[in-house]
Amino acid sequence: MVREFLGLLAVGVTVISLAGCGQNTGPALGQVSGTVTLDGKPLSNSMVSFYPDAGGRSAHGITDKSGKYLLQFTGMKNGALVDTHKVKIETGIQLSESETGPKPKKVSQLPARYNKETELTAKVERGSNTFDYDLQSK
Repeated sequence: MVREFLGLLAVGVTVISLAGCGQNTGPALGQVSGTVTLDGKPLSNSMVSFYPDAGGRSAHGITDKSGKYLLQFTGMKNGALVDTHKVKIETGIQLSESETGPKPKKVSQLPARYNKETELTAKVERGSNTFDYDLQSK
């Protein structure tokens, strides 16, 4: 009787522990994507960074040729911490260190109100979040 009880207990503990293996671990994240335009035109190859107000890991993404970005929290996880964030958008970033490739095009810098002295914010919530930014060069 005791042996059967211990066997069932062992099976129960194993099943419960395996059920937890499929769950995501780590901090609460929201998926974040959007589009960045400058003077109404897509802004490609710009770095979009979200810095949580409460501290913690920031999230970053690079805009494609149509100005679209998707934030990455880590190399394996997309998203940003659930929190209010300061948002910085920078251009002229170095995307690789290749010395044999073509010389990078000179990219004009954005006004400081979008990066060093950012006025941009976003409130990331659980689930899917879309933040579009229409920047002005002046």
